[in-house]
Amino acid sequence: MTEPNVPPAMAHEETDLSPSATEDMATQTPPNSKNPAKGSRVELSQWLDEKFDWSWFTATQSTGGFAIALAECPKQFHGLQTIGTIVFVANLIVFLSFNALMIIRFSTNPGRLRRSLTVAPECFFFGSYWLTIAGIIMCMQRYGAPHVGDWLLVVVRILFWTYAAVTFVSTSLHFVVVFEYTTVSAIDMSPAWFFLIFNSMLTGTVAANIAPAQPPDQRWPIIIAGVAYQGLGWLVSMLILSWFFGRMMEKGWPEPSMTPSLFITIGTAGYTIVALIGLAQAIPNNHGYFEKHPMAPEILRIVATWTGIFMWLFNFWLFSIAFLITVAGSIRRQEGRWVFPMSFNNGWWAMIFPNVGFTLGTIYIGEELESNAIKWVGVGMILVLAVFWMMDVFLMCRVMARAVFQKSRVGP
Repeated sequence: MTEPNVPPAMAHEETDLSPSATEDMATQTPPNSKNPAKGSRVELSQWLDEKFDWSWFTATQSTGGFAIALAECPKQFHGLQTIGTIVFVANLIVFLSFNALMIIRFSTNPGRLRRSLTVAPECFFFGSYWLTIAGIIMCMQRYGAPHVGDWLLVVVRILFWTYAAVTFVSTSLHFVVVFEYTTVSAIDMSPAWFFLIFNSMLTGTVAANIAPAQPPDQRWPIIIAGVAYQGLGWLVSMLILSWFFGRMMEKGWPEPSMTPSLFITIGTAGYTIVALIGLAQAIPNNHGYFEKHPMAPEILRIVATWTGIFMWLFNFWLFSIAFLITVAGSIRRQEGRWVFPMSFNNGWWAMIFPNVGFTLGTIYIGEELESNAIKWVGVGMILVLAVFWMMDVFLMCRVMARAVFQKSRVGP
């Protein structure tokens, strides 16, 4: 991707991956930062304080989602599962590395932890940390369970209930804190607001992923929890979506570099389709409630499938809006020349994670309708995801390399 010569108002230095850098021109030195001497490197603690935040975990949540998409591909070929396993393991290593950097960041500046959870826009990205964990649990089920003993199923089950409890408490408390201590207006909202509830909503998707392999007596509570959490996430997401459309009506498109973050809206319906159909598929026959209602599993599976179809076009509509705005904002005519007024930031990972839900929802509908054509559409969507995932990985690595080897030294 070439970097055209555009005015400073339209292009930013790609040295800060945080979306706030694009929104707030945060490439300038913050007032509380230290001023290193010329020719010296910026200290790690200063770099972490200025450049590293919760938004970096959008990379790990998206990579985990991509690994799940590879595992769910309806047209498998020899080696695809191996590729998925490599992506999963690499993502786990990156996640642990990010955790280590976060520990260093907060240990050197303890007050930064409180600010990271209360100051916009970083506070909204706290949910991406938990979404990464949701992806890890699902990848453990997909890539680990077939190769190890039943003990992993117990571990996954414990992790699921822990995740469900922690994310519910975290989401509730975080909303309360944001309501009181975060200075932001609804009209100035960003798509990152969806992360406030997505971590709880993904509990339903995790439940759909792990439930089929669990014993019937353990599967039933997981299914109930999955439906309940998905309902919570869907309803709150619809409230946020209404605010988001109000913001778009009032203020228009986001700044060009932020338009890829519009794809976050797609996750609302996409993962709901996945959860409803996946949980319906996992219902144990002749067990508990369904022993008294033997026709219920089939009825609920039909209802889930057609509810998914009902929601699919709405999801595609949201995708179309995000796609058209991103394309239209990516190229502009400036002083008689066509320019590319966009620079990479972590908001671009929204092109991956929400679209994973859209892709999986399409595949699940195709499987239920036994439609080979829809399954091939799902395969095509996975291929597109692969292209954009590799693009994001390349751009992120390039920005990080420039930050370390070119921009970390101050002065001549």
